[in-house]
Amino acid sequence: MLKNAVSKEQLNQIKKLYEASFPKSEKKPFGMITALQKRGLCEILVIEDDDGNFCGLAIMILAAGRALLDYFAVDPRCQGSGMGSAVLQELRERYGSDKIVVEIERTTGPEAEAAGNAQDRIRRKAFYLRNGMEPVGFLVDLFGVEMEVLTFGRELTFAEYYAIYDKVLPKLMMSKIRLV
Repeated sequence: MLKNAVSKEQLNQIKKLYEASFPKSEKKPFGMITALQKRGLCEILVIEDDDGNFCGLAIMILAAGRALLDYFAVDPRCQGSGMGSAVLQELRERYGSDKIVVEIERTTGPEAEAAGNAQDRIRRKAFYLRNGMEPVGFLVDLFGVEMEVLTFGRELTFAEYYAIYDKVLPKLMMSKIRLV
């Protein structure tokens, strides 16, 4: 189901879904992601069904002994089939439950409630909670977007979280990541 994306066709499918699935304020330039992959700091994974059809993407940042699920999207044609839950289980097996970190847009507070995608945020959080993830107890401001951080029950400090990005982002960008 999960494979390293290696073909040009796979990367094109991933890029198209990536561009369609995430708000501009949360996207890194796709060229930056592929550059991190070339440096061994990122894995771009394609999600396929049993017949080899494209069903989604998982982009993992690998740094500081962690695996940050930076981007995760299931193609709308494959949603509702249990594929997302199966992929999370496969990621747990691939990287280890104690290493996976996820960020989601903040689900509480006036700004979150007023957001145009408030129900999507709540649904997304419920998905991760249903699949065994838990909030770590702090919020981050990630390039101007307040995010909740989740793990599979492993304690995580802000310093440990920050260290992930410190390994992959230019120093000038690190001031854009702060504890809320």
